[in-house]
Amino acid sequence: MFSQTNQSQIEKRERLARKPIQKKVSPKLVHEALDEEDSIRELFSLGDEAVPSLVQFLSDSDNESRLGAARGLAYIGNQQGMQALRNAIKAETDEETKSAMTCFLAGGLVEAKSESDLHFLKSSVERADFAADDEKDFPAFCAALALGMMGRSDSLPILRKAAGADLLNSEEIGKAIQWIESRSTARQATKRPSTSDQELIKKTVLEGTFFGRDELNETSVDQLTFNRKRNRALVSVEIYHGPKSARWYDLALAKESGMWRVVGIWFAAVA
Repeated sequence: MFSQTNQSQIEKRERLARKPIQKKVSPKLVHEALDEEDSIRELFSLGDEAVPSLVQFLSDSDNESRLGAARGLAYIGNQQGMQALRNAIKAETDEETKSAMTCFLAGGLVEAKSESDLHFLKSSVERADFAADDEKDFPAFCAALALGMMGRSDSLPILRKAAGADLLNSEEIGKAIQWIESRSTARQATKRPSTSDQELIKKTVLEGTFFGRDELNETSVDQLTFNRKRNRALVSVEIYHGPKSARWYDLALAKESGMWRVVGIWFAAVA
């Protein structure tokens, strides 16, 4: 009897602990996460705690809610959430929604280790008909960005195909190719006693990726958001040449043993 009462109290406390989280992951928040930066950053800050609700929204009847959930899961990078996103993409019947979901998934696979994920990224680029300038091939550029951020030399032939296309991301893919060809590696910023996480993240993005290779003065890192555990961060990267020549990307970083590394990249906007 004591055991049952104790278990009941534990379950009650767990329900109360979950309640504030469930309240924050509202349909409105998920719906707005597709386009509103404040909303996607709020979901990101919740981290793993938001995943169960987001997985449920992958089956929502509203397309934008499904996409908002897909974006949230890809940015958060939780293993179970990413698998749910893979499954949702397979089941998705709306082609435009499926294409956008695929972009979100591809961007979250910068640290992919499995052969299936690597095959997914490479085949997405290989199958694209870039000469046709077809928007349906945009997921291929999302995959190409992830491959570029990985820095693997065996991806060079695939990346060269993507860089030859006259579309949004081709300039950054070209930088990634040069970065890999010059045998640059993603240097991790060394933490000194006085170095903050914010400083380490900025240093990692500007010096340990292909973004700052030739345009360091034009590249900036801002809008830093941490998850609750402060072991993942979301930043906005701006490459600004002028009012009519600028690009923005979202980058997710993960912290391990005091070091930060890029684990996700998504195209955000262009001017």
